[in-house]
Amino acid sequence: MLLFHIRRWRERLREGLRQSRDGIAVPNPPQEIDALNARELREGAGISLAEAAAQSDSVVMELIDLWRLMGDRPFKWYVAETTGQALIRISYYHPRNHLAEHFIEGGDPARGDTIFAETAAELRKASAAPHTLGQALYNLARRRLAAGRDGEASSLLKEATSLRPDLRTTALADPNLAFLIKEP
Repeated sequence: MLLFHIRRWRERLREGLRQSRDGIAVPNPPQEIDALNARELREGAGISLAEAAAQSDSVVMELIDLWRLMGDRPFKWYVAETTGQALIRISYYHPRNHLAEHFIEGGDPARGDTIFAETAAELRKASAAPHTLGQALYNLARRRLAAGRDGEASSLLKEATSLRPDLRTTALADPNLAFLIKEP
């Protein structure tokens, strides 16, 4: 279940923030993300939606309280460089990305596209870190291209790769996007 998976990521971040708060070296977060995600989705299959939602909400409230206590300070968590960046990635961007993909894969691409668009818009308003906003714009560019909105996709992809140059390599490897960014 998706909420179980989100809760587990939030718990990992909570533990890292606690260690940082207590002056303990924070170990690197898990690196085998695809295998970890698959395992957690299987593990969460037996948990009710209500239970998973309550647990996830509880953990996010703890994260917010920790952040209020600690403030925005250096904290390395994947591409995040601060406690605030990590909190936004794990508690806002990550779940919304999964929700959008869930709707698209479940046959409701319009709802998924709306979530991707709202996420990018909210991250813009929040002046999110380039690594997070760039990825959100990249995801939105992919969806705009799927909807036949090539011009908008091209603009979004250009902005995404200016924020996150590493996404250029990803886009070039994607046959659906490569033509939008290849040099003439």
